[in-house]
Amino acid sequence: MKRPEEALTSSHWQIIQLVPSPQSGQFFAWVVVKGLMLKIPLTIPRVFYINSKAPTVEKFPGKCVNKILPHGRPSYNLIEVKIQEDQFKKESKMRAALLANPEIEGIYETKVPLEFSAICQIGCVCEIDNTAKHRNIQDGWKIGELHMKTTTECRYLDRSIPLVYLYNSTSTGRAMYVLYCHASKRMSAVVVDPFNSKELLPSALERQFRDSCQEFSIDLLSWGSILFQVDYVDHPEAAKKIIQKAISEYKEENSGPTVAVIECPDYNSMMEGIKALDDFPCVRIPFNGDDNSYQPVSWQRPAAKIAMFRCAAAFQWLDQRIAQSRYAHVPLGNFGLDWLTFTIDIFMSRALRGQQQVLWVSDNGVPDLGGINNEETFFADEVQQTSLVFPGAYRKVSVELKIHHLAVNALLKSNLVNEMEGGVFSGFETNSDENTSFDETTGCAQAFRVLKQLFDNCFTDVRKYENIYADSILQRLSWWLCSPSSKLHDPALHLMLHKVMQKVFALLLTDLRRLGAMIIYADFSKVIIDTGKFDLSAAKAYCESLLTAVGNSSIFEWILLEPVHYWHSLLFMDQYNYTGIQATDDESSPDEVAIEQKWSVARHLPEYIKSDFTIIVAEFIFHPWKFALEKKKGSSESLEAQMVEYLREQIESYFTERLLKKVIDIMSHMKDINVSDASRFSGQTPKGDDTLEFIQVISAVLALDQNVQHDVLVSTLPIPFQFYLILVQFDKHMEYSQVL
Repeated sequence: MKRPEEALTSSHWQIIQLVPSPQSGQFFAWVVVKGLMLKIPLTIPRVFYINSKAPTVEKFPGKCVNKILPHGRPSYNLIEVKIQEDQFKKESKMRAALLANPEIEGIYETKVPLEFSAICQIGCVCEIDNTAKHRNIQDGWKIGELHMKTTTECRYLDRSIPLVYLYNSTSTGRAMYVLYCHASKRMSAVVVDPFNSKELLPSALERQFRDSCQEFSIDLLSWGSILFQVDYVDHPEAAKKIIQKAISEYKEENSGPTVAVIECPDYNSMMEGIKALDDFPCVRIPFNGDDNSYQPVSWQRPAAKIAMFRCAAAFQWLDQRIAQSRYAHVPLGNFGLDWLTFTIDIFMSRALRGQQQVLWVSDNGVPDLGGINNEETFFADEVQQTSLVFPGAYRKVSVELKIHHLAVNALLKSNLVNEMEGGVFSGFETNSDENTSFDETTGCAQAFRVLKQLFDNCFTDVRKYENIYADSILQRLSWWLCSPSSKLHDPALHLMLHKVMQKVFALLLTDLRRLGAMIIYADFSKVIIDTGKFDLSAAKAYCESLLTAVGNSSIFEWILLEPVHYWHSLLFMDQYNYTGIQATDDESSPDEVAIEQKWSVARHLPEYIKSDFTIIVAEFIFHPWKFALEKKKGSSESLEAQMVEYLREQIESYFTERLLKKVIDIMSHMKDINVSDASRFSGQTPKGDDTLEFIQVISAVLALDQNVQHDVLVSTLPIPFQFYLILVQFDKHMEYSQVL
């Protein structure tokens, strides 16, 4: 009886999971301490802040504190109130009445989940305060009596912890349950089949599991022999009873630390149906919905194969999650489904509290600014996306450069941007805490500095220790800032960084132009440039020197430009409308190149017209390029002039004739398919809308080439009149104005 209490008071706790109890404000902490796993009662009080213009608030006694409010809100008499959760819920009407009082500016941190607050405070490793060591386990502890220890001071789950893995997939009355108990070396599959088909043998299950373990390089020999068992039932409830019994037997046989890892489509239903899981801390693996897609017949073996694969993968997943817990200082079972967003929320909350800043945590994407929010101001996430488009035909090699880490670079270089702009981005690097008037963006300056320091620390972890989890956090910055699923979502903070990103983005494009690049398209994620080179190898060499020069600039220190696509020739309208001849290193013949096409402007054209449209556009970009390859011996200037002259001749002859022929084909096609419909509706004949749409789209696309734009328009404008002459054959009374 004394051993667990001695262990708890003499050593640090490794917290596997905090789980709520039926009583409000009461939790259980699953902890591992000196080889024992214990379930400890834990009380977490509610802490919130009342900002009162009056000196005291009698109904909510507390202590006056000096903290910074969100968005630079003025702090008058800030009172910290600490009460039990059940009392907090009972007094909700009293708080609402306080908010209506003009003397109360706001009530803060009322929406912070207790579990979230506790994780911020004690992390995943803690120890008991000396004043609270003499206590029975049943009495439990208060969260304030525990002190956080870092995972560098005290190792967190340094040895592999045994797991109980539970998997379930289901489809229209059929289901597959799999339970693997690592310590007892038992693999049990329960097949739910209303038709009582028995297709799965233990030997097949064993073979599938061994094959899956080989894929993940898991050495089964070190595990010893595993007992495989298959049961058949006709209803899911019967399957849960078998699983319940197996878990209970495991619990009786094994008293050491164990984690239940659950992978299923309905986690809550599983926890309700198998109460034996309450005897373990439970970690949830996100379920792949495709697992529920069973075959109509002979489904048991394929479903079992997927289950064995998931089971083998669970060992690797658990090791990775433990490593994530160590880095984030978050209990293994408290991450939720999106560990990255949760980790950034935790890091940011700890950093803000460390700077004596009150949190604006909420669960609906609208920052909690004291309970009095003007929700109209929180559509700032709908920032205008910065993009530059320069339509045209680019007959030399073009390259798409993917932009990495623009947001992180803007955040970490915000002070340098502020200096370059002469302090326009006020508040970025100031330390003033005066209660002056702020707009919603400038008021985030102090939080912005905290965010900058947080990500600066992550970059240090990447640079110094090559930490993959820190790198994942860096890549998630932009998504986290604009995601309402973040507990610290704040559109004003997002807008503040967006302004800096715009400036860095503009400086980047200016630098590219200075180095001789011609911008075709650019947004925050990519930039497409014309290299000005006919030869692919010369274009790649130029691109390398360009990226080296940009990388040497201090303002772009963290930005990485990655070449992802090369085009020999590119006809570009915008990012949704273009045709390009893809460039690769293994091209053996000009006639074997791949032509990439994307034309949203042609999406309304019928398929029989759209196919000809893409062919004509492909020829428009391909023929001049092939001509240039054959004439490549001359200088680039004369080659370009020759290519333009060649294209003009092609427009006057080949393309004009091609378009007119297509118009006639469309009219003939429309007459054949619509004549019967037309006879049913007042004898009207079709008016040729598809033909005019085709002419309009093809003219706009071909006219993108500025060198031959006049030739294109001169050649295509007469086509509607020729089209009118064709229509007259069908309807003698049609006016030309109707055609246009």
